[in-house]
Amino acid sequence: MNEHFSENQAQIVKTRSISPIWFLPVVAAVLGLWILFQNITHANVQVKIHFQKADSIIVDKTKIRYKGVIVGTVKKIELDSASGVNVIAEIESHATFMLREQTQFWLVSPKASLTSISGLDTLFSGSYINLEPGDGEEATVFDAIDEEPISIPDNALLVSLKSDSAGSVSVGTPIFFKKIKVGEIVQVRLDDSGRHVNIKAFVESDYSHLVKSASKFWNISGLRANISRAGIDVNLDSITSLIAGGITFSSPQKSTAASAETQFELYENIDKSEAGQTIELTVNNINNLPKGAGILFKGHGIGRITDIEYSLEQKQFIAQATINPQFSEMITQGAQFWVEKTALSFSKIKNLGNIITGDYVAFAPAADAEVAQKASSFALQQSRLPVSPALDLMLLTEDATGLNAGDPVSYQGIKIGSIRSLDFAENGRFIETSISIDSSYQYLINKNSQFYLLSGVNMKASLQGIEMQSTPLEHLLSGGIGLYNAEPVKKSAKNTLLDKNLRFRLYPSRALAEVGKNVFSKPLILSVLSKQLPAVSEGSPVYYHKLPIGEVIGFSIDNSGLMKTELSIKGQYRHLIKEQSIFWNISGFNVDAGLGGIEIQAESLLTIVKGGIAVDHGKKDIDNKYANGSYKLFSSYEKAAKPPTVITLLFDQANELQVGSKLRLKGLVIGRITELTLSSKGKVQAKVNVKAEFAAQTARKGSRFWVVSSDISLAGAKNLSTLVSGVFINVEPGKGAPATEFTGEVKAPIIERSKTGLPLILLTDNAGSTDINSPVYHRQIQIGEVMSKQLSSDASGVEIAVNIYPEYSHLIRENSIFWPASGFNLNVGITGVALKSTSLTSLIKGGISMSTPDNKPLQEMSDAFARFELKKEFNESWLNWKLAIPKP
Repeated sequence: MNEHFSENQAQIVKTRSISPIWFLPVVAAVLGLWILFQNITHANVQVKIHFQKADSIIVDKTKIRYKGVIVGTVKKIELDSASGVNVIAEIESHATFMLREQTQFWLVSPKASLTSISGLDTLFSGSYINLEPGDGEEATVFDAIDEEPISIPDNALLVSLKSDSAGSVSVGTPIFFKKIKVGEIVQVRLDDSGRHVNIKAFVESDYSHLVKSASKFWNISGLRANISRAGIDVNLDSITSLIAGGITFSSPQKSTAASAETQFELYENIDKSEAGQTIELTVNNINNLPKGAGILFKGHGIGRITDIEYSLEQKQFIAQATINPQFSEMITQGAQFWVEKTALSFSKIKNLGNIITGDYVAFAPAADAEVAQKASSFALQQSRLPVSPALDLMLLTEDATGLNAGDPVSYQGIKIGSIRSLDFAENGRFIETSISIDSSYQYLINKNSQFYLLSGVNMKASLQGIEMQSTPLEHLLSGGIGLYNAEPVKKSAKNTLLDKNLRFRLYPSRALAEVGKNVFSKPLILSVLSKQLPAVSEGSPVYYHKLPIGEVIGFSIDNSGLMKTELSIKGQYRHLIKEQSIFWNISGFNVDAGLGGIEIQAESLLTIVKGGIAVDHGKKDIDNKYANGSYKLFSSYEKAAKPPTVITLLFDQANELQVGSKLRLKGLVIGRITELTLSSKGKVQAKVNVKAEFAAQTARKGSRFWVVSSDISLAGAKNLSTLVSGVFINVEPGKGAPATEFTGEVKAPIIERSKTGLPLILLTDNAGSTDINSPVYHRQIQIGEVMSKQLSSDASGVEIAVNIYPEYSHLIRENSIFWPASGFNLNVGITGVALKSTSLTSLIKGGISMSTPDNKPLQEMSDAFARFELKKEFNESWLNWKLAIPKP
């Protein structure tokens, strides 16, 4: 058994493996070494920066930045043993690679000047120290610089300028080229000797090619004034240059591009820079041509005379002049310079300002300036010479009064040529006027061109005053010729003159030139007939749309017994007279008086004094001629173009109606009485002319006409205007067939058609003060009126017929109550006397009131001609009923 037990007994075996627990210290050691390594390799670095002063630098708040990124913080500020202060700052580990010997630090704080504003962000975040990396060995001690180092845009050209004085130039001063900003000043420093100013500037990469090795820079700062022929000439390049200064430069095309090492001189102005082109002008006489006189091209200054000397050898004056480099390309052979002098005579007044400021020099480039050779010496002419051969034309006119050789030919106010000569034509009918057109304006002439006289004064008088229109004084005194083209002519147009012998007409005025060749056509003679002789005389004008196209030439009696007026229509306007033309008299004036004032209508002052006849186109099939074919002369345009419709009104008596009394429709005057006669039956017969545009509405069956006159009574006053203007006839249009004869009424209809609504019958013992047209009230609002009143069939009472207006007919219900609203109640008691009345109108005019009880449900609407009792007295409680009655 023991042996068996020994075989199954457990045996303990010893092993030599390491326990896992020992891994924990190893991991901790490795982690500690890693943290130590990170602290050593990524540790922040302290630097010392020397400043002259520590204004606005705060410990633990002032940051150090590079390109806007915070890379450090000020930790300590201490005084330097020598001077200034030392700022101890901690630079973050990721930025320590920038700490080199040439690394620069400077303080950024808000600054504002006329040229720039910087550091505005520090107003909120506080000042900070900026860092600019440099080269060299690693370093931790630095000297701060006073201002930001020069920085220019990428690929910009850095330019060095030298000047005797900085003047108005400072950091930020712009650099211009042809008034476009291309760069700016970045640094202004005195050189070591203190005798000159060194200026650093940059020109942006897009414009750097403009800076040539032969370029010249000059100052354009501030304001410059010069007294010239036009007065005081104030020269200001821009507001920026006035405030902050400015610099510009020339860019010679044949010069090579400048390098960054090139240094340029900065001149005080363009004259000192001698950048302009220098030329010589020779002249025999320099009367009133001063030194400093301007050289102008189309009114723009391009240069100035800098010196004038007399040459004994040439026996001439030699003027030295400088031309702005922008215009130097035009100074070529063939260019012209001439003196613009004062001209003061009866035929010309020119350049009066030269009397005070002196003459000036005008300039015109050669026609082929782009290919012509450069030149530097020119003769100064006394006047401009023709550039190229002129175009000669011949004009024919019947009267050349006011024209002289040498007078100008103008187009839209610009001189394009001159008159060469005047002579009689071979046939003696016309005067031949020879003119020359400058070559630069020859394209304006074509076979459709028209010419007209510019001389003289046109005067037009009317009630509004006198209007005077004249050509320029030069043309007024010496005459001149104008050119008219119906269509604008482009400069690229080719001359269409095919025949050298082509002749043009010279018209008396532009208005006739616009008409064209028909101006020399024979006039059209025609006659117009009228019952009476019009208030015109021989020579009175004939108008078409207020344009004179002819005149009256005579009077006679036609075979038909009518008065004949003969007219002469000018040839160029004869095409305006058509078969359907209408003629009417516009002589004198019309007066219409009323309460609104006196209205006077007249065509013009000329027609009042001299009379006149107008003509226009009429409608097709218009009755504008008599049987013999002569035109009718109407008394007015309305009768000519829109003949009225004549209707007849029959009245029992005239009722103050007169010839001229007006016919009105809703206040509009639509006609007038033209004739008053007695018919065979003793009726007053009134002939009324109704305007054509209103005839279709009023000349219909069912229309009602009545006389409107003043009406004054205790109830009020109506139509007082008729006391001054006279009675008139009112009309209410009907809807029947067309008609021309109607029966007129003395008074307005009791109820107008538009107010016919719900008729009712009120029963009462007596009519009281109620009368026809007395109002019917509901809550003091008139809702109807009394139409009639009569005794009942058995004479036991009175029946009053009332009309409720359509918009109020729904208010009348089967149980509505009516009572008299007229008169008044007088109550006498201890407290005094009480007078009660519905209204002053009802007290004077009478009336009826109604209401509906509110103590019962709303009943059905009343039927037409329903009968109601008119209560003798009213109960005050009725006035308090407030039954709601909606519209159906």
